[in-house]
Amino acid sequence: MSKSVRFRFGRADWVALSTAVARRPWHFRIVTLVASLSVMVFVMAWLRSDLDPNRSMLSDVLSGDRKWWPFLGFLGLFSAGMMFRHLLVGLSARFGFSSMPIADRELEVSLDAEGVRAVATDGSGFDWRFTWNEITRLIETPERLIVATGARRGLPIPRTAFARDVDFERFRKELLARLPKGVPHDRA
Repeated sequence: MSKSVRFRFGRADWVALSTAVARRPWHFRIVTLVASLSVMVFVMAWLRSDLDPNRSMLSDVLSGDRKWWPFLGFLGLFSAGMMFRHLLVGLSARFGFSSMPIADRELEVSLDAEGVRAVATDGSGFDWRFTWNEITRLIETPERLIVATGARRGLPIPRTAFARDVDFERFRKELLARLPKGVPHDRA
């Protein structure tokens, strides 16, 4: 039995998809940030100071001299960028949306025994099919279901595409029932 839904692929869908697939768990982001900053500290401890060869660059930075404030500001921005990278990806997606071939087109998404198929209904030629085994993650947000097929790819299915909540739940259950074992189902 095939289930299908139609919706207009809008900018908000593209931004939500990009943000959701780029978001990493908090613990992963924190570990990555600590590791990156640790490498920077070790490099600065190893490098010698320009002013005094007996001191490390790290001791110069920690001395509080004003000439190092821009560097410390850069470290702060670097840290914030690493923690909130997914929001930067979403911002980038917002600006790049209009150059996409399926921007503001109506899509029909159908589920069948082989997989998921998304087709542009305006005859533009967009036709994307992927099997159930190609799905790497299902991300559920309050506004949409996001079927991720890779680190930077996926298909957002907005809740507003369904006339009733019952229809959305039926589609969601069908999607969950067909997911291969071991595919993560995240709620954002």
